[in-house]
Amino acid sequence: MRLPKLLPPLFFSVGLPTRLAIFWRARIGRPKTGATRRQSVSFLVVRLDSLGDVVITTPLFRALKTAFPRSHCTAVVQQSYKSLLATNPHIDEILTLPSIHPAWLPQGLRRLLAALVFYWSNLRKRHFDCAISPRWDTDEHLATLLCVLSNAGTRVGYTEQATAAKQNINRGFDGAFDRCLQPGPVQHEVLRTLAVAAVVGAPSCDGRLDIHITAHDRRRASRLLEKAPASARLVALGIGAQSPGRRWPLKRYAETIAKLNRLHPVCPVIVCSESEFGDALKLAQLLPHRPVIVSGEQLRRVCAVLERCELFIGNDSGCAHLAAAMGCNTLVISRHARNGDRNHYNSPVRFAPYARRVRVLQPTSGLEGCRQACVFPRPHCILQISADEAFAAAHQLMVRRSEPAAPRVAAQFPESILQAITQGHTTGGEWAEPLEVRPDA
Repeated sequence: MRLPKLLPPLFFSVGLPTRLAIFWRARIGRPKTGATRRQSVSFLVVRLDSLGDVVITTPLFRALKTAFPRSHCTAVVQQSYKSLLATNPHIDEILTLPSIHPAWLPQGLRRLLAALVFYWSNLRKRHFDCAISPRWDTDEHLATLLCVLSNAGTRVGYTEQATAAKQNINRGFDGAFDRCLQPGPVQHEVLRTLAVAAVVGAPSCDGRLDIHITAHDRRRASRLLEKAPASARLVALGIGAQSPGRRWPLKRYAETIAKLNRLHPVCPVIVCSESEFGDALKLAQLLPHRPVIVSGEQLRRVCAVLERCELFIGNDSGCAHLAAAMGCNTLVISRHARNGDRNHYNSPVRFAPYARRVRVLQPTSGLEGCRQACVFPRPHCILQISADEAFAAAHQLMVRRSEPAAPRVAAQFPESILQAITQGHTTGGEWAEPLEVRPDA
């Protein structure tokens, strides 16, 4: 009865199956790849985590196709993100995991069953030259398992030594990879993803996020925004986030918009999922003008809406990455303190939207009990960010809209840029001159 207390909760649904798969694969062998740069190479890229992670992986697909123009790239993602990649010219095939519906099954077991069904249906009889798991942090979604089960000649991924949590939950996973990348310095996840590309022979200095929308997507966006006043400047509000602790209070969004509206004719565009529609209605009641609500739309259509917005204000979420990818000025309200752990999964140093004009507001330091990162399940440290500060940052982004910006090309993420991302919140109610996030070549 004491054994489960000695093991991490994800051990039986992630750790044990993956280690068994590593043991099994080592005994039955696998095909050897003979592909070279002059031949057609097949890649399997497994990215089963969240929306933001999928967005920051798009430079990897471009790097692979640029280095290997005749390659065939297969991406494995969650079903809800398939539409976002469907028009990407650097991806030849998109596979998704099936849904396992019985609600009474634990989430970890549902994920495991979905991965096994997917392997049996989609991977068992196929061969790939290279399988890639680009996730640097803990693998909680069985991407490593699928890489091991696939008939791939070479497997590439990051070491289990990256973080203490990964050492605990993903112990033994290094045996899954032929090329196991070391953790490396603290840097943005886009650069960590491009480091994986370099290992397989696809060096690239281009870190641009890569989302392709169609004319149909833009027509749909026009219909969604048809009631917005023609003279108004569209400001998108991303009120959702994976966890409640990342969500800035709705009242402060309303206060920020009210302050902006005194200087600019603003039309708020609330972007949210279907489950967040109730919160969108609550926010609509607080706003000075009737907003446009975009709820539960296909992701590419959301991108087409964001493309037409002058500014995005929102939580640390996948929607912020979409806005940045579409060239929208992006203001992120983060709960992660500036003096917190730079390698934490909430850290903007790792996960700030990677684009030309991004501004992140953070608490100067964590509140009591949140030294390295905010640990409260409800809004806590994020409450230190005031509407006045958000307004000041948003106003500066809007007045700089017409200024030319540097190309979004990145081979490095210099210390000056890291400071520009993280120095968004100051003490004493003061506010620093906004710094543009411009990853330099």
